[in-house]
Amino acid sequence: MPTATKCLLEGQVITVQEALALKEEAKANKHVTPTFTCAECNERVKPHRGGGHAPAHFEHFRRNADCSLSHVARQTGSNDPLKADYEIDDAKALEGYEVDRNATFLKRNQSLVVQCKARDNFTCQACGFRLENNGKFIIECHHTKPLATHGERVVSLIELVCLCPTCHRIAHTRKTPFNVNEIKSILGNRSEP
Repeated sequence: MPTATKCLLEGQVITVQEALALKEEAKANKHVTPTFTCAECNERVKPHRGGGHAPAHFEHFRRNADCSLSHVARQTGSNDPLKADYEIDDAKALEGYEVDRNATFLKRNQSLVVQCKARDNFTCQACGFRLENNGKFIIECHHTKPLATHGERVVSLIELVCLCPTCHRIAHTRKTPFNVNEIKSILGNRSEP
């Protein structure tokens, strides 16, 4: 796959080294990082320093299947609906590189969260775990219809369920989150030490 080593900045072609220098300068002066765009598709890109896995290059903020310079989204090959899309315990991973982020957050209604936790007695509905620490319960509220998928809408209390942090993590190891019964099935299939 081709790697993007040039981009556009205000209509001018620049190299990844120039972009990295501009990014560092903006960071040092507490200015906004310039907006870099792909020379092929004109979508936003971010410069990355070279590392053990690749030389310095640009990466799209969002994958673009129509652009030859955009990395292709990872494909999953499993037909097993109870198999996670990735391995949690991979032995090696590249870490410590800088990542630029544009973030949009989805607003949640805290009143519904409080009602859900009270209704479920601060107990995980998948494994039954209940823990109070210093007067606070360790429990999370999970949307059975993810906001990221279903967008802005009216959410009902029946769409929420309490999960412990471990079960909540299990729920989100698949693109379409596991439901409570699937998590129970996963927990039932685990091997005991």
